[in-house]
Amino acid sequence: MTLTIPSTMVDGMEVDRMKTLVGSMDGMGPAEALYAVAELQKEVGRAEASLVRAARQSGLSWEAIALCLGVSKQAVHKKYGKQ
Repeated sequence: MTLTIPSTMVDGMEVDRMKTLVGSMDGMGPAEALYAVAELQKEVGRAEASLVRAARQSGLSWEAIALCLGVSKQAVHKKYGKQ
């Protein structure tokens, strides 16, 4: 199976954006920074769920989705298979 990964993922633009967001937490106290990280994790989780749904609706296999996420096919199916 050949899977094309969007260039925005390859060139790290999204990763750089996340690093910038995390870097902006430097001026926060520990409790504020932990709260901000928890909120980021929730947002990333929502984005991942939405993207998995869209990928399935466009015909992407569980195997291909798992490859993109760096997890096993079973793990991604267990997490998102009944949604």
